[in-house]
Amino acid sequence: MDRLKTFGIWLLIIIAFYIYSQGIIYMYFHGRDIGLKIYEMTHKEQVINEKK
Repeated sequence: MDRLKTFGIWLLIIIAFYIYSQGIIYMYFHGRDIGLKIYEMTHKEQVINEKK
């Protein structure tokens, strides 16, 4: 039972590292897209109606 517990912990660590590394790789290759989405969420453009 102790071996099964150790194996389960290692399996969870490997899965967590895989998900983490995929996230890092995605951020590296799609940094501009992620930055643009964050900018659009934080900097809402306000439309100003100007009367001429």
